[in-house]
Amino acid sequence: MNDPMETNNIFSFKRFILLCKQSLIINKKLIGISLAGFSGFVFLLLYLFQKKSFQSWDNASYTRMLLYLFFTIGTIYSSLSFPAFRMKEKSITYLMLPASISEKFTFELLIRVVMFILLMPVLYWAVANIEGTIVHHFKPEFQNYKFSLIDGWSKILHDTGDFKLRKIFFIQYPLFIFTVMFAGACHFSKSPLLKTLFTISIIMVGYAVLIYILTKGFNVRGYIAREGSVFFDEPLTVYAISSIVASLCLLAVTFFKLKEKEA
Repeated sequence: MNDPMETNNIFSFKRFILLCKQSLIINKKLIGISLAGFSGFVFLLLYLFQKKSFQSWDNASYTRMLLYLFFTIGTIYSSLSFPAFRMKEKSITYLMLPASISEKFTFELLIRVVMFILLMPVLYWAVANIEGTIVHHFKPEFQNYKFSLIDGWSKILHDTGDFKLRKIFFIQYPLFIFTVMFAGACHFSKSPLLKTLFTISIIMVGYAVLIYILTKGFNVRGYIAREGSVFFDEPLTVYAISSIVASLCLLAVTFFKLKEKEA
């Protein structure tokens, strides 16, 4: 018989697959309803926006709608990670599952962050093209009804310029936001979204005050970064590196918080 401490520290791919299957069996109806609800919502939302002016709607309009839904729904969805922690009884049951901390952590990260980032744009693309085809059938004046996800993504990358770290930033940016919500969902048992947003607001205000004090104290209001420096030419480089480091730190904090809950 396996030592409980061994179970808590070793990642087993076999156990991880069983954990995924168990979750799928328990939540298959909820998953189906959620996918159907999301599809219906996107279908209706697209039609309502297109209805204002079918002639001016184009691939860029589809892309803007995708970005808005991607960040809004992704933020909410990732904040719902570790749903068992919302109730004490379910929390105890979840922590007693015969799976290691790393398996539970990987499972939540996979379905709440990674899979959303990969699958949500594809689902939106499918719904957008189905909706566009149906609307075009009844409204022939709606000509730009086909949505190209590749063209939309290429346009976003093109607008960021040629610098690779700029592109990394725009890829890392949603991952950072969702990771923050993911960490908040593990830390806060009740109302994780609101509490996480409040915590972020406090931190941002604190940094703003700190920068203001430093600016006043060192009298650097007239400072201009010299040409050729990373802050002058590529400020997004700093943001890209910072967001990557912050995301890794948040994931580490989340892992150890989960480990602390199970201890």
